Amino acid sequence: KCCDGDIRCELGAITYSSNTSLGSKGPRKMKACIGKVDDEGRPLQMWQPVNRCDAKMLTSFKAKESKHIENLVCLENKLPSWSDEVGGYVLNFNGRVSKASVKNFQLVEESDEENVILLFGRVGKEEFSLDMKWPMSPFQAFALALSSFDSKLGCD
Repeated sequence: KCCDGDIRCELGAITYSSNTSLGSKGPRKMKACIGKVDDEGRPLQMWQPVNRCDAKMLTSFKAKESKHIENLVCLENKLPSWSDEVGGYVLNFNGRVSKASVKNFQLVEESDEENVILLFGRVGKEEFSLDMKWPMSPFQAFALALSSFDSKLGCD
């Protein structure tokens, strides 16, 4: 059992902000964190707030110097580069994404930009591809992908 009582157990946290370094029309900046797990998938720390208004994981993630930060996998979206040929921002999805969309993103560890943990992108009018790898669970990946559909969160 992950949590005691009626207070939920946190499985991840997400923040969105505009990306001023790429200009006002540039893609959004997404940061996320999930709890670290051991080799057998057991959490190193239970992320259970003390009350319904507490956001223990998000608070630790934003503080960075918190004593709990070592128990988080900190992720950020891989920044695309501008392509004059296309006239927009591009990111290599290695054939897994076939349609341009503001919702397309890749999450990488903050310490390793080449290690893609989650890949999400449009492959059809109403179809998307979602790939993830350890230590992220399918549930966490799905929740992160769904957050990109909220226009107030995921888009400028």
